[in-house]
Amino acid sequence: MIPDTRALVGSMKAMCLVAFIVSFKALSTDLGQLGKSYPIIEPDLIETIKTMLQKKQDSGEMDVLNERLKGNAKTYVQRPPGVSLPKAAEYRGFAVDPTYTVSQDIRDAHGKVLFPAGYTINPLTIKPLTKALCFIDGDDVEQVQWLEKYCPDNYRFKRILVNGDFNLVTKKTKSRVYFDQKGYLISHFRIKALPAVVRQSGGLLYVEEFKI
Repeated sequence: MIPDTRALVGSMKAMCLVAFIVSFKALSTDLGQLGKSYPIIEPDLIETIKTMLQKKQDSGEMDVLNERLKGNAKTYVQRPPGVSLPKAAEYRGFAVDPTYTVSQDIRDAHGKVLFPAGYTINPLTIKPLTKALCFIDGDDVEQVQWLEKYCPDNYRFKRILVNGDFNLVTKKTKSRVYFDQKGYLISHFRIKALPAVVRQSGGLLYVEEFKI
């Protein structure tokens, strides 16, 4: 007689279930206290921070810190980080070619190659420089006067400081003034002396440094 395999499998499942229940009960048995326990005595971190801040507030230290932060922010706005360049001793003019070569494939979000490695591109063919860029040191009164005379406040020019008091020059010239922080543009255009003007000439940038 061939045994009923379905009944046999069912019996095995039932035996496994019973064994699991028995073992679970054994594991859940209270084993008693294994060692001495201690209450948590470390202070809550949030409460510690609140207490520290409250002490600083009560002592007036917080007000001092706030005033220092305000002063630093005001100084940064008035005099952003710039560079100090000498005043031009003679006229100098030269061209800068902004063309660059792509070092690796540039792909879109789907992996399609937009610009292959070795491709050369001139940004001026995509976005022309429509304004002449005038660079001066705002701490030099003569350069500020030169800026007002030779770089009028109109759509053809953009006034840029590389150093000096931003707010003071803005009020003095009564115009919108920009700031080349840390001399990024100065370095890019290879300017060594001031005042200087950068214009587009065909596919090149023409840089001029003027002696006042």
